[in-house]
Amino acid sequence: MALQFRRSIEALPPLLVLTGDLACFLVFAALGLRSHEDGITLDGLLRAAVPFQIGWLLSVLFIAPRRSAASDGVGGLLRVWVPAWIVGLVLRSVVLGRAFAPTFAIVSLLVNGLLLLVWRIAARRLIGARLR
Repeated sequence: MALQFRRSIEALPPLLVLTGDLACFLVFAALGLRSHEDGITLDGLLRAAVPFQIGWLLSVLFIAPRRSAASDGVGGLLRVWVPAWIVGLVLRSVVLGRAFAPTFAIVSLLVNGLLLLVWRIAARRLIGARLR
């Protein structure tokens, strides 16, 4: 299964995969803003998404530089996502001055991880099938 997932993700254009990955963090931000009734604004989206997007880009750059980010199935996705999540939490606290909130940390780990996984499965099935 992991080998099949890897091949199908690697068959997708890397820029498409990266764009979809980064969009997942925007979806997470929008869901969070909406659930807290903060209103979905550009500023809110950027504050919530950018720390994780930067973490993701750094993680992809240093952990998976020679292939599509996390192309080795769920295990590969986790190898890239967990460090990206940690960087995102640190950036959120240090740069944005947001207090560390354990509940937010857990929710962001699970929801972003699920969004990344669902996006990649959908891309593999919908777009990957057309490229074969």
